[in-house]
Amino acid sequence: MSATQSAVDRLTGGPRKTRARMALALVAVALIALAIVPIYIGQRATEAQEQITEYLQPALLASAKLSLAQADLVDLLQRFLLGGEGLYRTQYNAAVLIEDSLTGVLSDHVRGMDFDVRERLAQLSAESARWHFENRRVFDVLDEAGDADDAEVAAERQALGEQSLAAFDNLRRATRELERVINSYVEEGTRQTARTIRFQFWITLGLALVALASTLVIGRVSRRLRGLIVEGEQRRTEAVQARREIDALLEATGDGVLGIDLDGKCTSLNRVGCALLGCTDRQVRSRDMHDLLHHSTTDGDPRDRADSPILAALQAGGRVDSDDDDVLWRYNGTPFAARWSLHPLVDGAELRGAVLTFADISEIREKEAALRLAIHQREEVVSIVSHDLRNPLGVVAAAADLLVDLPLDDDERRKQAQIIARSAGRMGRLIEALLDVARIEAGAFVVRPSAESVRPILEEAKELFEGQAELAGVELLVEVAEDVPQARMDRDRMLQALANLLDNALRFTPPGGSVTLAATEHDGRVVLSVSDTGAGIAHEALDRLFDRFWQTDGHGGVGLGLAIVRGVMEAHGGVVEVDSQLEKGTTFRMLLPVARVSAETSV
Repeated sequence: MSATQSAVDRLTGGPRKTRARMALALVAVALIALAIVPIYIGQRATEAQEQITEYLQPALLASAKLSLAQADLVDLLQRFLLGGEGLYRTQYNAAVLIEDSLTGVLSDHVRGMDFDVRERLAQLSAESARWHFENRRVFDVLDEAGDADDAEVAAERQALGEQSLAAFDNLRRATRELERVINSYVEEGTRQTARTIRFQFWITLGLALVALASTLVIGRVSRRLRGLIVEGEQRRTEAVQARREIDALLEATGDGVLGIDLDGKCTSLNRVGCALLGCTDRQVRSRDMHDLLHHSTTDGDPRDRADSPILAALQAGGRVDSDDDDVLWRYNGTPFAARWSLHPLVDGAELRGAVLTFADISEIREKEAALRLAIHQREEVVSIVSHDLRNPLGVVAAAADLLVDLPLDDDERRKQAQIIARSAGRMGRLIEALLDVARIEAGAFVVRPSAESVRPILEEAKELFEGQAELAGVELLVEVAEDVPQARMDRDRMLQALANLLDNALRFTPPGGSVTLAATEHDGRVVLSVSDTGAGIAHEALDRLFDRFWQTDGHGGVGLGLAIVRGVMEAHGGVVEVDSQLEKGTTFRMLLPVARVSAETSV
């Protein structure tokens, strides 16, 4: 028989029988309450937390997405007001569907909430309907106005735009008010959960103390044993809870977190860090941090340990952040652009190591580079277009001044009018080329292919440039192989591509040279080629040959022709190739699909 059981037997016998039974009953009640009450309170806390995670936080997220969708809608409306392009109206209608979908999601989340939240949502829906009504008026009025650009239309456009913006301000206020109410519910739910957890702790502690006090009646041994059990269980629970909280925090963060001891050895790595470095936590444990991920510079040169800012801060017990262009190295030896920070790990007054947090910012740097390139290209476009439009515009102005100011005879007036017409044509071709390039880059470049014989197209292209070839002293030839099948192509667009290639070839071919238009069949494709006997193109220039606005020095043009040629071929599902040798000439080949004759047509 155990000492605890003997003590119970002694306490339940003789004059202390009643008190012993009461003590045992109190212990039993306390133990039952200790088991049931925390579970009940824990369930209440779990229900409150589920309310936050399943309804309130998703509702808050949906509200934020709805705000972004509204911002996209007002941006599309402003673009439509500025440009009047139907594309923005189409995009606007698509964005309205997204907004409606988000509103539906938000409505599902707030369905079970208080009347205050549902009232705010109803107000938001009403403001949204009013705003869209104003926007439909804007679209309808501008559609009725068409291309008219008089003062009355402009004033009406401005007034409608202001009315729409006023309605949008009301909508934004309703959205923010809904977000505020939902957020207040989230905060209140969080506070309620925290209060429930604190209450659970104190009620658990109180019941444990009651049970502990009750066992004093049973005996000193039982009392001491019970005290040790409660104390050990409480410490274990707190330690496990603290560890779980730390683990959850490390896993929830979007950055990699690496623990480092004072010797520079890795002690732990969270899940995000494992993904960024391409390894497991076990693979990095006890590895030297410097040799693992910071051993080389951005250029790939070895980094001396004495020059490592991480190791220096680790030894000094300080904090340090990465440079803007720093990199870290993955487990497989490849670098990635990184932003990192080192924080000392202090236990009381004792330095225990450091924590390195890091994130992959490769995408951010790529976007920064793309932004810089876009700004450069915008400035380049403005410079080129302003230059190439200013020249013919100046010619037009000068010729017009002559017609107005001087008494010219009919021949001279006709000559000046022809100059104006040629300059206007040049400006028109430049503008059309810019529009074609814009359509190509936007994926809106359209071709209407059909079965076409190649010889008539080559002959027509030759006729268009015979005068220019004669003036340049260049022989223009057409060579079509026998039995070349029909090609599937858009005749007008192919003439445009051939014209761009012929114009380049004639400008780069010296007098006495030749330019040849040829057609052959190769590997089931029709090959149209333009060959010249000019100076050729340097090998290092071939990679940029089809870039927009790129051109060789000193030969004029705006650098759009070859970009359009490539766009035409890609729209046909074909390709364009180029071969060139210095001092020998250049050949451009356009590979087109063969037109398939259907069985119905052949009959």
